[in-house]
Amino acid sequence: MDVFLDLLKVFIAFRSVGTDSAEKSRCLDWILTTFLSSSGLTPIRGEVKGSPYVFLQHPQPKLLWFGHTDVVPGSDDQFSLRVDGDRAYGRGVKDMKGADLTFLIAYKEACESGSIPPISVLLTSDEEVGGHTPGELLDQKILGSAPVAFTPDTGEADGIVTELKGALWAKLTATGTSGHAAMPWKSDNPVPRLMDAVRQLTSRFSIEGDWQVTVTPTQLFGSDAFNRIPGEASCVLDVRFPPEIWKTPSDALSALSALMPKDCRIAEVEHGDCVYCDPEHPMVLLMQRIGTAVTGVSVPVLREHGSSDARFFTARGIPAFLYGPVGGDLHGAKEWVSIASLEQHVEINRRLLKELSS
Repeated sequence: MDVFLDLLKVFIAFRSVGTDSAEKSRCLDWILTTFLSSSGLTPIRGEVKGSPYVFLQHPQPKLLWFGHTDVVPGSDDQFSLRVDGDRAYGRGVKDMKGADLTFLIAYKEACESGSIPPISVLLTSDEEVGGHTPGELLDQKILGSAPVAFTPDTGEADGIVTELKGALWAKLTATGTSGHAAMPWKSDNPVPRLMDAVRQLTSRFSIEGDWQVTVTPTQLFGSDAFNRIPGEASCVLDVRFPPEIWKTPSDALSALSALMPKDCRIAEVEHGDCVYCDPEHPMVLLMQRIGTAVTGVSVPVLREHGSSDARFFTARGIPAFLYGPVGGDLHGAKEWVSIASLEQHVEINRRLLKELSS
């Protein structure tokens, strides 16, 4: 694992954040040179809305593997790897540069042994800012015709994920009349109205439980001066929902719109479809069998609350599922991944590539 950790140290040092397409391109250059050059496949490179990607298309793929190389912002120290016992810490060690490496190392080994696995490989750099690349490439027929897609981009679940909630990011806006904060009686302050609307929504939907709707405020916008009452106050809401309650993001938006109090409105910013893959799909069962053999414990099939680029494939009728290494505090200050789990997933990918190549 010393070699793995050395590679992970280099990988997370790339600050592939936000709209920095130059840094994202340098990161993809490193991946191409270090892991993909021995495949013999001609890389397809391009950009979607300024975010670069790399695609290796196998002529007869049995599987499309996909992962993202971008990360959310972090403090300077998070872009340096830190190891404490079985845990490696840093931005992207779990989400998802460490997870990417478990496949890339196995893929490189297979190619260098003279066996090019029947797998197409897609690496994107915009998952954390909306993730439009897979959908665009699917619509443009660039990704070919792989029968199933797989990514190790799991959250904190330790198992194979075949279901994900849908997601809606919406802006809730309350309107009023602006004026001087020293004379509030001359204005109609929308901030309390916004606070009431948020309180009503969060109390109604933020129910603890396994598979419920959640409505979470994440960003607030108000006055542009500390002594001015704004004409509008707004909040971005992160809405997650199971398909049993709302089938589509449009259904979610319609339901929330019907709950808006007077002088409040809600509008979509971005959305993500629900994900579902048959737990009995042959590729899921194969992964489950290999994972159980490597880890020594029965690998469960699970569902998660987050969203993933897998949604673009299932929305277009291509089964997609997720299975990645164990870690936690995703997007947090102490993001971590289990080193033992990373090692196991390298071996899982080795065995998967061997079976698909036989």
